[in-house]
Amino acid sequence: MDAIEIRPIAEDEFPTAVRLMGVAFAEEWTEDDVKAYQASFPFERSLCAFENGKMVATSAVLSLELTLPGHVSVPMGGVTWIGTLPTHRRRGLLRRLMLAQAADMMERGETISGLGASEGNIYGRFGYGPATHFASFRLERARARFSSPVDDASAGRITLLDTDEAAAQLPAIFDGLRLRQPGMVRRSAGLWQEYFGDPTPNREGAGRMFHCMHETTPGRPDGYVSYRVKEEWSGETPAYEVRVVELVAADLGTYRALWDYIIDTDLAATITCWRGRVDEPLRWQLADLRQFKVEAVADFLWLRLLDVPRALAARAYSCPGELVLDVTESFPVPRRVRYALRADGTGADAFQGGSAGASGVECTVTKATPDLALAVETLASAYLGGVSFATLAAAGRVQELRAGAIAQADAMFHTGAAPYSFIEF
Repeated sequence: MDAIEIRPIAEDEFPTAVRLMGVAFAEEWTEDDVKAYQASFPFERSLCAFENGKMVATSAVLSLELTLPGHVSVPMGGVTWIGTLPTHRRRGLLRRLMLAQAADMMERGETISGLGASEGNIYGRFGYGPATHFASFRLERARARFSSPVDDASAGRITLLDTDEAAAQLPAIFDGLRLRQPGMVRRSAGLWQEYFGDPTPNREGAGRMFHCMHETTPGRPDGYVSYRVKEEWSGETPAYEVRVVELVAADLGTYRALWDYIIDTDLAATITCWRGRVDEPLRWQLADLRQFKVEAVADFLWLRLLDVPRALAARAYSCPGELVLDVTESFPVPRRVRYALRADGTGADAFQGGSAGASGVECTVTKATPDLALAVETLASAYLGGVSFATLAAAGRVQELRAGAIAQADAMFHTGAAPYSFIEF
């Protein structure tokens, strides 16, 4: 391999990075798209590979926050813009970039790293495991009826916002509610700018986004929905598709009112949502559950626990307990470490809306006899409660070394509602 230089890029090199990503992912972007993506690009945390002065691979890390069980969030390094020219694949460039980025995240004190994986077989070797999932679903509008009528008197008010109004209102609504949902990622100002820029690749043949704000009490927004409409006709009959992009609600009443608004869209034949919850309440609100048609379930946010003791001590647990975890890692260097996790149960109050935080939790390196053995990427998958230790054990990914340890781990890590995120980065 010729000499490879790895360094951050300057703003005037961004168009080159865009062209490289266009080649890597077979996409074409307009000038407006490039401006939207550049708004969120972290130049100071970019690391790109150059061969003889030519950019051949890209990477960057966003400074984000991740919501954990217990209504708390921790700093998270969001790995993004991973791309390599086809001529330079399988030459170790990704590993070199990931090594450098991991070292930077550790130096900055980021406990956790997260990413969205384009392929499911790439990032496990770097210690990342899928921690949240989404469900893509479809409703036929003519048959999507609630099991009980919506109470118009208490449904509140919905206001259609233009893009500038949405940019002024939606971030505050989201930030006010995101700590309620484990797995949710805080958007940076740049990511919000990219979101409202609505790049063409995100539309997939539909129009620009519409944004609606909900207020149960006038002057106190408590939810929003962003959606787009794809024009379709069946002969002379309109058969539009309404695509829900994001729906955020403070309570069940707001949630139902926003879905009622979407389902009531004129000209629409179909309602779709690509990144819905795997435990979406809407299904159970319909008179006919079978009209909620799941088309796909897939992983979304992948996590890497960069500092295992700090990460495990940061979240709340549903019940008291003690576990010794024997955790193996292969990246950045092979190692095997035992961690003693103790939770006294006081942090469980946070699951019922009590005081935030993970009080009464500690995790330290130990030489004690282990209860469970697993890889760090498997621990990352179980970290937010998105998959049970029993399921992982049945798949051969967790080894129970003490009878009853699997059941105890599931009782401690259980969070009720599934972890969920829809933030792309």
